[in-house]
Amino acid sequence: MPPIDTYANLITSFTDLLLVSVHTILYEREIYPPELFIAARKYNHPVRQARHPLVCQWIQEAIDACAEELMKCTVNLISVNIISSTNKPLERFVFDVSRFPVVTAADIHSPFVMTDEDGNERVVDSLVDLEEHMRAVITKLAYSTRKLGKLPIGCSFSVSMELKKDAVAPEGNPPAWIAAECQEDDTPRETREGAPKTRNTNRTIPIRSLIMGALAFETWIEESESNKDAATDEK
Repeated sequence: MPPIDTYANLITSFTDLLLVSVHTILYEREIYPPELFIAARKYNHPVRQARHPLVCQWIQEAIDACAEELMKCTVNLISVNIISSTNKPLERFVFDVSRFPVVTAADIHSPFVMTDEDGNERVVDSLVDLEEHMRAVITKLAYSTRKLGKLPIGCSFSVSMELKKDAVAPEGNPPAWIAAECQEDDTPRETREGAPKTRNTNRTIPIRSLIMGALAFETWIEESESNKDAATDEK
């Protein structure tokens, strides 16, 4: 895991966490049978990883597509969406990256200059600290899913982005992203596949905020009205 000393390394560290998070969500929410996951370790912590080659390939391609847009500094939110067999949005696992630095393409490999309150340069947080924070995010993510209602059979998932205002939509042939309808604030949204078109959020469950120098983001879960009857209390 590289130190967070440049914007490029920041994005590498974040998308690495995002990759582990997607596998964790799919396992904890039982989108696939548990026997389709293998035990692994990440951030010195036990995690689950899907072992079907096509599933792993799709997830990796989705993360790579997110990384490409993050490098352009145009992304506000990234979310993993759980969708019913009738295409109703049930849950949204949100990663708010709106506080990531905005840098030019020429500066993505330039070292960050970190200063204290007096303007003096300070040492970038250690990799040990970074690993500890990443581990805490994954642990809290897995734990937070216990507060959610049981999902119906046949759910699928997608990965989507919400872009900053006036951001240019991703292009490509074939396109990596499919345009989805805008939010009320006209923020453009892009999805890897079949993102829900409405939110109807019943409740929001905070997961964790992480601030380590330039790496600052917040995560939470949105559970829709469609799944509220199955909600369970925290034990």
